[in-house]
Amino acid sequence: MAVQPHSPFPELGLVLPPAVPPGLLWPAVETADQGGFGSIWVTDRTIAHTPWLEAHTVLGALAARTSTVRIGTSVLSVARRNPVLTAHALATADFLSGGRLLAGVGLGGLEPAEYAIAGVPMARRSALTDEYIELMRRLWREESVDHEGAAYRCSAVGLSPRPAAPIPVWVGGNSPAAHARAGRLGDGWLSVFAGPGDFAAGWRRVRDHASAAGRNPEDLTPAAYAFAAIGTRPGEAEAVLDPAIRSLFGAPLEQFESACLYGTADRWVDTVGRFGEAGARHVNVLLFSADLARDVETIASSVIPRLSTPGALARR
Repeated sequence: MAVQPHSPFPELGLVLPPAVPPGLLWPAVETADQGGFGSIWVTDRTIAHTPWLEAHTVLGALAARTSTVRIGTSVLSVARRNPVLTAHALATADFLSGGRLLAGVGLGGLEPAEYAIAGVPMARRSALTDEYIELMRRLWREESVDHEGAAYRCSAVGLSPRPAAPIPVWVGGNSPAAHARAGRLGDGWLSVFAGPGDFAAGWRRVRDHASAAGRNPEDLTPAAYAFAAIGTRPGEAEAVLDPAIRSLFGAPLEQFESACLYGTADRWVDTVGRFGEAGARHVNVLLFSADLARDVETIASSVIPRLSTPGALARR
């Protein structure tokens, strides 16, 4: 099945670094909100080798501090949480943001202890994720929900306020199981650890799974995720990104180079364009920075104006 790119240049999304002091965070968020980014995302971790802010808390704050961009989770490990409470938290963020929420979900798994503290065996996370995605969707649209699944049961549960329109669920991951889940259940696919070449192959697999499930692949949104840093001269971005990658994964930048977007504005435009040619409509960048507001401004002024304007995310 051939990949049909929707635009040579995807829309950029900003994935916030794990823990940025408020005085540095909010100026960067304001710049991204008004500077041409299409979305701002938070990442879900509890146990990490670096400070990390809790995802739902930051998501609620983003709902209050932004007015134009979509906000989302990239990605939320729903299997290690109570699905009703998670659905309620996401519906609340959607309500407070005026319907701007994108729910990125996935398995997580960089730190098995995150599942241990939740009392959830790692081996169950795939089945739980599938069940919870479908249950959350019911909770967002139905007045009263009775659910008796393999892992969770509830009776006569209703959330209010419910989303005025369905919250899109983008499934994250780059494994065969993630491709299948995105094709069967997702409104979109959010890749990880994939450069443009791997992205194109993964997107073909997601589309094939969607077709096999009787769904129209054109209804799914393809999005890439990259670890990122930007600089104004050669070597500047690498000096920031390499220690960040080492802190997260215990390995140097060169081992994750294909999953990263870094360098000067020229290199950014080239790499984003290659993701677009591979089929991505969105490229979300986890931006590591010594000065977040400055680097977001650099992207807004030196990268985004050089990207052709794709269709804006459809407002619900």
